Amino acid sequence: MKKSRFNHIVTLDDGTALIYNCLTGALAEIESEQLAHVRRLLEFPGNKDSAADPELLENLTEGGYLVTDETDEVADLWAESRSRRQQLGTLALTIAPTLACNFACDYCFISQSSVRMNESTQQSLIDYVDNRLDGIARLRISWFGGEPTLCFPTIEKVQAELNELTSRRQVEIGPISMVSNGYLLNRQMARRMKSLGFGRVQITLDGPEEVHDSRRKLHNGKGTFRQILANLEEITDLLKVRLRVNLDRDNLKSAIEVVRILERHKILPKVSVTFAQVQTTSDVCASIRGRCFNEEEFSGGLIELYQQLIEQGIYQVENPKSFDAVFCGALTENCIAVSPTGHLFRCRDSLSLDPEKSTGDIFGTPPTEAQRRNLQKFQLWDPFEFDECRECNILPICLGGCPLQSRDDSKKQKGTCSPWKHNLEEMLKLKYQCKTEKN
Repeated sequence: MKKSRFNHIVTLDDGTALIYNCLTGALAEIESEQLAHVRRLLEFPGNKDSAADPELLENLTEGGYLVTDETDEVADLWAESRSRRQQLGTLALTIAPTLACNFACDYCFISQSSVRMNESTQQSLIDYVDNRLDGIARLRISWFGGEPTLCFPTIEKVQAELNELTSRRQVEIGPISMVSNGYLLNRQMARRMKSLGFGRVQITLDGPEEVHDSRRKLHNGKGTFRQILANLEEITDLLKVRLRVNLDRDNLKSAIEVVRILERHKILPKVSVTFAQVQTTSDVCASIRGRCFNEEEFSGGLIELYQQLIEQGIYQVENPKSFDAVFCGALTENCIAVSPTGHLFRCRDSLSLDPEKSTGDIFGTPPTEAQRRNLQKFQLWDPFEFDECRECNILPICLGGCPLQSRDDSKKQKGTCSPWKHNLEEMLKLKYQCKTEKN
């Protein structure tokens, strides 16, 4: 036996320790008087201490903290990653009925256009999905944009037809989700969505009213905060809401106020809150590069933010988690994003009306050389080719990060590092603090 290369031992102020394994996700508490003993077992699992404490040895093995001498954890993770990338049992479909948006967010990465998915393209989409369902056990659908609620009649029509199609083909459908700015998503729309099988929606609030409205306003300059908050009060009993707060230098210090507002309006217990890093993923939003954090700065900002929340008795801290051997669905063969014009993309963040940026289309048109190259960039991208990624002790919870960011930077000889690389130990401490103080 030998210790896992993905173990992390974090010592707390009172001498207690936490031991976390990035590969299995196992997290255990070690009492201070046991810590030295556990360390010895991990370093020398074959010595006499092991024989004297078989139960502890079994627990360490079960949690993945100890592995067999023959185990190559990185090779096993790579093999699992390649296998997951080729699995064809689930078709993950992102549909953008339009790239138009009623907002004028200054950090938006989508090239907005007034083009809407016409009836001919809608029917071609249904036919395309029908042809792809052979051998498929499950269809997952996410509606995206632009702002998808601007085309809600299209969503209702196409989703109803997809529901009928999967029922006829005996294919499981779900979860059905949507990424929306939330401005038009009132209770009436949420009810209609629920009747179609929608379960989840992601909505963004970037700060208290003044801050949010300076970043996420309508094209006429009108603020959007109050309407989104009113809609949240109406829909959280119908749909699971993931509330996203996009962070950069301009709003980090005010982000905590979002959570306070949700708490005051009795919305907080009904939603999950996620803090995300504003990034410049395209030329569209390159103008805000100066206010974006790098990974290390963002990691430190998260620590400060969660510490403030805990001090106020709000116990929401993100958990580290593995990505089932693949960071992003864009790396799998059955992950597809469809533009309003019927062009196909591997990643929703690269959606465009430019056919030469796509990987093909839903009409059966033979792909161009540019489209083949676009597809190959995802198919060939492999973080296990980078020495720094292979040697990283948080590889299972990062897996090279966003392939879209990494593949377009030819100078990088590594993936895109996760904030966990810089704040894992502090986040584990905060998670433990939440648990103990909440109890």
